[in-house]
Amino acid sequence: MAARIISVSNMKGGVGKTTLSVAMAQAFAGGAGGGRGVKTLLVDLDAQANASFWLCGYADLTSAIESSKTIDCFFEDAVVFGKDVAVANWARPAKALSDTLFVAPSSPNLRIVERELIVFLSRRHRNLMEVERVVSDLLEQNLKTLRNAYDVIIFDTAPGISAMTEAALRLSDLVIVPTVPDYVSNLGLLSFCRSVSWSSNDPLSAKRLPWVVANKVKQTPHHQRMLKQMREAAESDEREFRMFRTEIPNSPRIDEIASDLNVDGELGFDAEGVQVFAALAAEALDIAARESVAPAGA
Repeated sequence: MAARIISVSNMKGGVGKTTLSVAMAQAFAGGAGGGRGVKTLLVDLDAQANASFWLCGYADLTSAIESSKTIDCFFEDAVVFGKDVAVANWARPAKALSDTLFVAPSSPNLRIVERELIVFLSRRHRNLMEVERVVSDLLEQNLKTLRNAYDVIIFDTAPGISAMTEAALRLSDLVIVPTVPDYVSNLGLLSFCRSVSWSSNDPLSAKRLPWVVANKVKQTPHHQRMLKQMREAAESDEREFRMFRTEIPNSPRIDEIASDLNVDGELGFDAEGVQVFAALAAEALDIAARESVAPAGA
């Protein structure tokens, strides 16, 4: 069976996007909930490289950066230098769950390389839309191989919308948008969801909506009121997004793990965290299976 492709994205930072990406990757690969672990690849498209640090560990990520085996070097080699390279050769086993969990790591240079790609292609009279198309075509070509090598592929994207994020969203079976159910976090939610209500790379395919997951949920009147409004919006006839049943509760333990600089190769959640992320991962796979994008040429 071809891999399910999932992007985790949001215009706003601080909503738990990378924590969610890594936790779901660990849940898929570890068979959380008693199931069999499935072969999972996390592609880190965020220049902060937090997902890479958490899954690879400091030493292995440093080695990847020093040996030019990070995703920014892949894009630079393929687009700027015209080399015949493959993302599959950039993937490396995670420090934990190394039989089933793999990472195509990022580095802080990704932001510089993305700007370099835009300059390089604009000098060849390509506009921004064409830059996005070049990146999208490159990823799509690589996904033909990756789909057969993995069961799940997760793109952890940077905050906002970039050429790389746009490409990942177009190629995904499912776009997950984590958000905190408060007023500030939801200011740009509708606008962002409209921007990613995409039709993949096929203009004839039906419009598909991103799926919002409520994160850091508190039992306060404000959070519960906002959550109710979000669920009503997700069920309306004019909805711009759908919502997961699973909610991620506000948890000091999850926040502590996600901010711990001593994390080296794994996010070690407690039993409650493992259970909730396993439920989210199972629900995500079910949705992705229903909304699966057929590979080009299939």
